[in-house]
Amino acid sequence: MKGSRNVIVVFTLLLVLVLAGTVAAQDKCPLCGMMITGNENTAFVVTMKTGESVTYCCAHCGLWVLATEQDKVESAKTRDFISGEWIGAEKAVYLYKSKAVPACSPSWIAFGSKKEAGMFKKGFGGTIYDYAAALKARAKEPKGMEMTK
Repeated sequence: MKGSRNVIVVFTLLLVLVLAGTVAAQDKCPLCGMMITGNENTAFVVTMKTGESVTYCCAHCGLWVLATEQDKVESAKTRDFISGEWIGAEKAVYLYKSKAVPACSPSWIAFGSKKEAGMFKKGFGGTIYDYAAALKARAKEPKGMEMTK
């Protein structure tokens, strides 16, 4: 009886560890490994044609997937950096390489309007892109982040 109880305890502990590892893996960006928790205001979700939805830490990572796997993507959404509201990725305006780096570098920050992006640009610099131009520009960049000193 004592032996079977030990087996149950060990099995339960292993199950908890496996589940904890799965949750921890889901909380990290699959492209760069950055934590999603703490970057909710820059989150970017890509839904593939298979129905799988993947959350990335920011537009830097999400745009890479859209630019390199367009034929596999069903839809995408991102957070408006100012309001935190979800918007269709194709409707967002993107600020590239501003001095503000809320997640990955070089920064790609999504805004709900060109006006908001322009106001942010006045304080932090950068280049404003619409969706199509952002995809073209992001496709020309390396997959990963620039490491800053």
